[in-house]
Amino acid sequence: MEKEKNSKNTLLVMLKGFIIGSSMSVPGVSGGTMAILLGIYDKLIGSISRFTKDLKGNIIFLTKFCIGAGIGIISLSKLIKWLLEVVPLPVSFFFLGAVIGGVPALYKKTKTKDSGLRLSSVIYFLIGLAIVISIGFIPTGTISVTSGSGIGHYLMLLVTGIIIALALVLPGISTSHMLLVLGMYDAMLAAISDLNIVYLGILGVVTVIGIFLTTRPIEWTMNKFPRQTYCVIIGFVLGSTWEIFRDKIIPAIPANANFSWWITSVIISIITFVLGISAIIALSKFSND
Repeated sequence: MEKEKNSKNTLLVMLKGFIIGSSMSVPGVSGGTMAILLGIYDKLIGSISRFTKDLKGNIIFLTKFCIGAGIGIISLSKLIKWLLEVVPLPVSFFFLGAVIGGVPALYKKTKTKDSGLRLSSVIYFLIGLAIVISIGFIPTGTISVTSGSGIGHYLMLLVTGIIIALALVLPGISTSHMLLVLGMYDAMLAAISDLNIVYLGILGVVTVIGIFLTTRPIEWTMNKFPRQTYCVIIGFVLGSTWEIFRDKIIPAIPANANFSWWITSVIISIITFVLGISAIIALSKFSND
């Protein structure tokens, strides 16, 4: 019985890692958001920030998660990229539904014994919303870390690792968009497709360093100020939907679209939007497993 339970837990952790990993290849969709919606976020943050307190248990858990995430990134990055090129509206609305569908679960985390709609909660929400929307306006390729040599270049790689780590850890911050800002998105996709172990290895190491440097402050903030933190996170999450609209949905609308195109596209998009909401609600039922 115990063995069966452990096997089920292993498959569930790997499945959640798979979903999170595959979603990270979509600009506008945050791996951190998906982790919260799937109920694995707190466990991930805790296992990293308190890594040495339960070394064996944390290594086993993170290994399971990373295997699932790695399979998701490698196996679905090309497929999702292809789908976004061929049928951008239905796919974008599916992810939009998945993101919005998880907001009620996040809102529940803001409630306390004396909870109610406070002005401060609205302010924290607006701060999170403004931060993510502002990040979305940073021009892509603003910083270039794909070339260079010497100590300065490696220091820049470390800074890059910290930035990517923040995008991975913070809900609502799109890892794909941050890679675009850093001028690394195409190089990353090429490295994954070509299995460039050296490039991926160096970037992986600096990102892991960045994750270890950022998780403890984030965990402290979530434990010390849970209501305020989750209000900001909701702002992050809803703010990330703007990028999906701006970069995927709006450009997919033809300038000369006729009435028939609009009717077909709207119906299909509504269906995929509802499927996205349904999928995240169904997955959230396993959030406490």
